[in-house]
Amino acid sequence: QFNVAAVGGTFDHIHDGHKILLSVALFLAGKKLIVGVTGAAMLVKKKFAEVLESYSVRQQSVVSFLTLVSIDDSVSYEIYEINDICGPTGFVRDIDALVVSYESIKGGEFVNNYRKERGFSTLDVSVIKVIGEDEVSSDNNWAGKLSSTDIREKESKLL
Repeated sequence: QFNVAAVGGTFDHIHDGHKILLSVALFLAGKKLIVGVTGAAMLVKKKFAEVLESYSVRQQSVVSFLTLVSIDDSVSYEIYEINDICGPTGFVRDIDALVVSYESIKGGEFVNNYRKERGFSTLDVSVIKVIGEDEVSSDNNWAGKLSSTDIREKESKLL
């Protein structure tokens, strides 16, 4: 367990993969969890953007889930809007750990390089499997993974 853990994502149409990611991050955070939720400016090129939930809806979904699964008040959490590649991990000094999914490992490496260049401590990166990963092809295209993009695609077809 770490004093301060961080996790980030779009958290659009929050699904079981997001819930596992947030739960693991909350479990690893001994005192505080920093959650970055991607801001709208960084999502303009997302597939099926017309059915992407607003930042406020996505942020509230994260808060609602964390409130539901928090056993007590021993771990606090802070929500930040991500408007650059690092989000809060690029400026909050006291973070000890970063929780990422396997598809985001390179992002974790980037964050650690960024922090090191600025004299911040590097983060212990904890990687969790992607749901549906057993069906992932050898070229790492993540086919078969649980995905907000797939949810948005289905919603866009209903429009």
